[in-house]
Amino acid sequence: MPNAANESGGRSRPAAEVQYELMYGRDAMAAIRSYPVGYLPIGCLERHGDHLTMGLDVLKAHKICCAAARAIGGVVFPPHYYAGIHHMTTEQLRKYTGEWGNIYTDRTAEDHLVDVIDQLAMTGIKVLVLYSGHYPRCQVEMIKNIGERFAAQGTPKVIPFCECLILEGDHAGISETSFMLYLDDTLVNMSRISEVNYQDHGWTEQNAPEKATKSKGESDVRKIIAHLEEQIRQALSGD
Repeated sequence: MPNAANESGGRSRPAAEVQYELMYGRDAMAAIRSYPVGYLPIGCLERHGDHLTMGLDVLKAHKICCAAARAIGGVVFPPHYYAGIHHMTTEQLRKYTGEWGNIYTDRTAEDHLVDVIDQLAMTGIKVLVLYSGHYPRCQVEMIKNIGERFAAQGTPKVIPFCECLILEGDHAGISETSFMLYLDDTLVNMSRISEVNYQDHGWTEQNAPEKATKSKGESDVRKIIAHLEEQIRQALSGD
């Protein structure tokens, strides 16, 4: 599809910006007032095999939120890398921080996110997709708890979401590797997968990262966008 030329010299018009931090001045508030839907991508920093980046969870969530905002509408707020939990003991935290590079905020993550969301409500956001790219059980419970807290408060309506709610998720296996092959294959280095990664991550023949494909990633992103579109529609209509 050809790009439309602007009036000042034929240069292509850029696509509408969806990232809050990249918007100019009053444009951000105008965008929120025209369609008061926001996306907050969250997660943590930790090892994802040796073929994916440390920030995979949040990079993935942010890129999918941007794709959803372009397809559905809304504003994507800056990704939050320090909102992942595992409910580890102090000794476990020492081990996984020292050996895996895990950086968690177990003690303060939920309250901090509530503070952030309260501020987003003040900007005019009525519906917020809280998208966690990190999804151990305690993380899923946390975002659901946040959704319930704001349901009682009334605004904004928080939609807690992670891929494992509608797809077969994994940790750096076929699912997450496929996502990144589609979203940004420059952040994937398949040649670095080794036997030690299988031991670390518990991959099986069924979810092995070598089976990942760009087409699977694209299909899964489309499923997520369709799901979020329906969730947002219901939230805006009060269904």
